[in-house]
Amino acid sequence: MKKILIPVSNSFTVRNFLRSDFLSVLLRGADHSVVLLAPKDKIDYYRQEFSLPGVQFELLPPVTESAAERLFKLLESSSIHTNTVKLIHWHYLKRKGTQTPFVVRLPVFIFRRACSFLGQFRFFRHMVRLLYGLISCQPFSAVLDTYKPDVVFCPTLIYGGEFALLKEAKLKGILTCGMVSSWDNFYSKTYLRVFPDRLLVQTRSLFDQAVARADFPPEKIQIVGVPQYDRHFRRTGVLPRDEFIRSLGGDPEKKLILYALSGKVGFDIDANMLTILDESMKKKVFGADVQVLVRPYPKSDFREERNQKVRTQYGFLVRASSRSVGSGKDAWEFDEAALDLLMNSLAHADVIISTYSTFFIEACIFDRPTVAVAFDRNQTYDYWNSAKRFFDWDHLDDIKKHHGIWLARSEKDFITAVETFLQKPDTLQSGRKAIVAEQCYFTDGRSAERVAEALKTFRVYTS
Repeated sequence: MKKILIPVSNSFTVRNFLRSDFLSVLLRGADHSVVLLAPKDKIDYYRQEFSLPGVQFELLPPVTESAAERLFKLLESSSIHTNTVKLIHWHYLKRKGTQTPFVVRLPVFIFRRACSFLGQFRFFRHMVRLLYGLISCQPFSAVLDTYKPDVVFCPTLIYGGEFALLKEAKLKGILTCGMVSSWDNFYSKTYLRVFPDRLLVQTRSLFDQAVARADFPPEKIQIVGVPQYDRHFRRTGVLPRDEFIRSLGGDPEKKLILYALSGKVGFDIDANMLTILDESMKKKVFGADVQVLVRPYPKSDFREERNQKVRTQYGFLVRASSRSVGSGKDAWEFDEAALDLLMNSLAHADVIISTYSTFFIEACIFDRPTVAVAFDRNQTYDYWNSAKRFFDWDHLDDIKKHHGIWLARSEKDFITAVETFLQKPDTLQSGRKAIVAEQCYFTDGRSAERVAEALKTFRVYTS
């Protein structure tokens, strides 16, 4: 019996892998078992949801709380030499409404900009990895000694102390495999503090970034596709349009505008856009047969009372996009109901609007015309606080060149974009297809299966 140990350090791992074919493929046959490391406040929920023959659960040590882990995470993320990181640093210094005094922000800003300058040099990145390797992590060492896995797979390397787990596994001679969690990771979050024995990436773009930005050997990388999009390509859970719209309390005869909130950085901007939509709807700018569905950002604190405020203030449809599980800032999960809501919202929207998120790619998979907010209604923000900066982030700049998303740069442009898409949904269709080809790579809905098979092949090859 060969054993693979996997940390479930965040809800993205659950969505991408546990709510997919990953475990069933990995456990196919009688010679495999899996140990899942889960946070204390979620382990019972995961046991209830994902108990299968051959699966064990163990507590995930809270190593991210250690001073050393926090320090190296800050050092690594600060020393990435990209335009995205530059914009993040300047936003920190000039952020409107921050409670952090300028005398604190300024030295932190200078430190981060110095790190980013040094981060362009390979020797500095190597030095960070070397120094990080000198620090042991006893909690993970104890877990590895207890379970003695043949392989450790870290599926979202930037979360939950997964680099610390990789480091301890390599010290003990255990085979390691890692995967970054999303399309922006090499631009703003990591250059791989620890090299796994094999790196799985979602796309050719991430392959190239892993080599160029993280110095990773290309012969040890495998492209597997994007597991979180398997449902999208399979259209899993998609209901008839009439049934879905009625379940929201909407009118199936009306066209549906989906507004996907993008998180706390864009909260004020999103609020302004909802106001524009509300005013336009009252003036019947888009016609009488249009309704709006607001999708809260899953990680945000968007409780039912806030949902009710959106219903009351604007008359828009709104549903929670995740469920509450656990405590603290990670007290949320994508359950099956949340994923079904996502699939149906994408499948049945006539126009999709967002500020910055993977929703741009998801909309393109469903060939839905999409508007990106690239302006501020009140025009009082400087560039560093403005929606104008978002598509200067490297990962969004990558998709901008395909001209598959309408970048609305003014209120008039925003309204024109929505009107045009409602009347001519094929507008920018070729650009949407180009975005899918670049940002999804595989479109067969079998990416999670490919990850499982890659792990099994890796183990067989190296045993």
